[in-house]
Amino acid sequence: MNQTDEFSTGLNRLCEWATACRWEDMPEPVRKRAVLVLLDDISAMIAGSLEPEPARYREKVLSRLRCAESAVFAVGLPAADRFQAASLNALAGNWCELDEGFRRTICHAGIYVLPALLAEAQALGLRYTQVLRALVLAYEVVTRIAMSFRFAQPAVHGHALWSSIGAAAGVVIARGGNAAELFGAVTAAATTASMGPRPHLVEGVLVRNGWAAAGAVNGLQCADWAACGIQGAESSIPGVYRDILGAAENFNALDDQLGVEWSIASGYHKIYACCQHGHSAVEAVLELVRSHALDAGRIRSIVVYTHPLALTLSNPEPSTTLGAKFSMPHMVAAPFVFGTGSARAFSSDALHDPQVAHLRRIVELRPYEEALVPPHDRPAKVVIVTADGQVHESECLSAQGGPDRPLPESVLEQKVRELSAPVLPGLASLLASGCIERQGSTPWGELLDMLR
Repeated sequence: MNQTDEFSTGLNRLCEWATACRWEDMPEPVRKRAVLVLLDDISAMIAGSLEPEPARYREKVLSRLRCAESAVFAVGLPAADRFQAASLNALAGNWCELDEGFRRTICHAGIYVLPALLAEAQALGLRYTQVLRALVLAYEVVTRIAMSFRFAQPAVHGHALWSSIGAAAGVVIARGGNAAELFGAVTAAATTASMGPRPHLVEGVLVRNGWAAAGAVNGLQCADWAACGIQGAESSIPGVYRDILGAAENFNALDDQLGVEWSIASGYHKIYACCQHGHSAVEAVLELVRSHALDAGRIRSIVVYTHPLALTLSNPEPSTTLGAKFSMPHMVAAPFVFGTGSARAFSSDALHDPQVAHLRRIVELRPYEEALVPPHDRPAKVVIVTADGQVHESECLSAQGGPDRPLPESVLEQKVRELSAPVLPGLASLLASGCIERQGSTPWGELLDMLR
């Protein structure tokens, strides 16, 4: 069997499983995780909708004649056609860096799947449990495809690589498509991947926030195409990621332990509004602030020992708030000044704060000295020297929010409650015990109206 045939066999098995798996087949912890991912990402969409650039884009889109079939998660819960709603919600969803992510490879599966899935679900009148089922299964499809390819030096960001696949999978599964249709849609979607340069993150180039939106629209289109016989081929996905982009293969990831190991269980949630690669450093800084009541103005030097992915985020002079979220010097400096890693530390005020700017310039990044073994493969040790020569250090082997250190549900509930309040103040009520059973048969659109 050649490599393309091996990939095709594994992908066919994955598609057959995903289209056959029922909500009732999923373990209770997996169902609960689906709710957490759903609410976390909707909250992130709402937070992003309040930012000036997404708001201007929304105003432009909604000023045009449109079919009002799916909700846009913004003040007033306006409606648009499913393509527009998916685009607007995806753009907002990753704007504030508060969406959930997948720990085993760089893949924010929730924000790839949900914008298109939720737009489709409302347009079709799907029930709440149908939405959750499609989320779990599409999450599985896109993460397993992403895990099948490894890039030695990632040049293209995951939002550009994988978002169209997640969107296509979510829509086909939501529609009740068969395995052949899912196969045709995700293989087609891979060929629409955009070439989003990973350095744009550090440079703070705002088009980066549009890559998931482009993927949502492309994925919806590929689902429509696949239903009409316009599909990809067995060679499409390896052709893009292996042959063009040079990834190494791990095709066992496609179907190994299907239905036993669930990708959605390996997700993480954020309470720090920045790239997850720097969360361990943020946590270490906040521990120093708590333990020593440090005066940020008296810090003479800052050395951060961290993992290779974080070492690439080295820009000490970010020019946008997006750049700040992907600047390790800013991720370390701002919490010393503001005492938090929340959105406040990555606001325009923080970006231009003179004390933060000074601290950014004295941050030195060095490779972490110990072995990097999961789940301790994204650690940070922060060592500071104060003006009077005192040395303080703090180490975080794995940031909270991941599967090994999950956030307490009360913390996630508070995050959802605070972020969703301007649009869906009742959203956090979906976390209540027994809510899935009570609301499972409620159409998604009706449920949104109940939460307003």
